[in-house]
Amino acid sequence: MIEDATSFRGKDQVLFDLAKALQFSPESLDANRQGRLSGDQFRQFIGRCLQPAVLTVICAIAPFLVWTSITGMAQQLSYPAAFSLLISQLMNFSDFVEAHGKFGAASVVASLVVGLGLAVFFATRISPALYFDLLDGKVKAIEGRVVAREEQLMRPNGRDPIEKYFFALKTYTFPVSFAAFRAIENGSVYLVYLMPRSDVMVSMEPKISK
Repeated sequence: MIEDATSFRGKDQVLFDLAKALQFSPESLDANRQGRLSGDQFRQFIGRCLQPAVLTVICAIAPFLVWTSITGMAQQLSYPAAFSLLISQLMNFSDFVEAHGKFGAASVVASLVVGLGLAVFFATRISPALYFDLLDGKVKAIEGRVVAREEQLMRPNGRDPIEKYFFALKTYTFPVSFAAFRAIENGSVYLVYLMPRSDVMVSMEPKISK
């Protein structure tokens, strides 16, 4: 059963609580009403694109950088020369095994494979839709009754379940924090502002009847 924590709050207080929980300012809300993403919101969401992109690059090149350094120190070569030697050895695996031994070659290959695997994993977490939404800077509004939902995921070891919270509006489902879950007046009509390609919610406000 969903707890209604807002029975005695006015719409201004509900809006204040939602703004605090969803981290949007009055200035950002004004921009959203005009169909624009605010600068604060751009900075808030750009990390969702930058973090996996940076991790992808780091995981892809870090093993090469490490083994290039080791090769350079072992052979007393400059960094560019050591990198060229490492790549040429990898291209001719028999020479690579001869230079590093079976265990050393296996260690190098394993680290490169793990690094590239992690790079692929993080690359799949990059959202092109969110990236283009942030470049475009536009926001759309949808109106309707918002229902707060709670889901429990049972842990395999039998410990306390993981709680997840969502707002449901028409065909949309938005993951939210527990603070946002408590802030909403469940089942009331809201204006929800979201980016049009990724459907990421950026703010919301109670619908005021005229």
